[in-house]
Amino acid sequence: MRKYLKQKMLEIQRGLQKGGDMGEFIMGQDAPGASTDAHVDKNKAILNYMVNSLRATRPWTRLLSILGFIGVAFSILAGIGMIVGRSLIPISDKAPPMAYLGIFYILTSVFYLVPSIWLSKYSSAISSFLKESDSIQLAKAIAYQKSFWKFVGITALVLIVIIVLGIIAAILIPTLLLFR
Repeated sequence: MRKYLKQKMLEIQRGLQKGGDMGEFIMGQDAPGASTDAHVDKNKAILNYMVNSLRATRPWTRLLSILGFIGVAFSILAGIGMIVGRSLIPISDKAPPMAYLGIFYILTSVFYLVPSIWLSKYSSAISSFLKESDSIQLAKAIAYQKSFWKFVGITALVLIVIIVLGIIAAILIPTLLLFR
């Protein structure tokens, strides 16, 4: 199967080098110089399946990006509420200032904003690709998806490191305090 897909990508690249467009391959027209046999029909079926998968994915990525934007807005409002609410709610002097927690909420909302932006751009690029059958829009969509997953992966790794350091600190700090 890998050899088959590699061969198809070479056919597509040759067609693009001859001045063709990715949309010709995806929307069911024959590739430049390609023969019309069962092999080509199978290629068209695979490419149509890929396009249909993108079409089905787009509403879900749009929904998740909108939910991300809504979550960011609520997080910012909660942060502002904590900063402003400090003066309205009597809190013990020994309690940490609510302003710090409010600032933390506002800063962490940025981490939710970035993937929402990437998902929104991905959805828009898929929409443009489906309307125009332009390979540049498909390339943009894949690049936005790559950026989204790269951000999510790096964030996950950073959070894992923070959690491991937190566990180590939770074990070492009380132990060191006992031996003082």
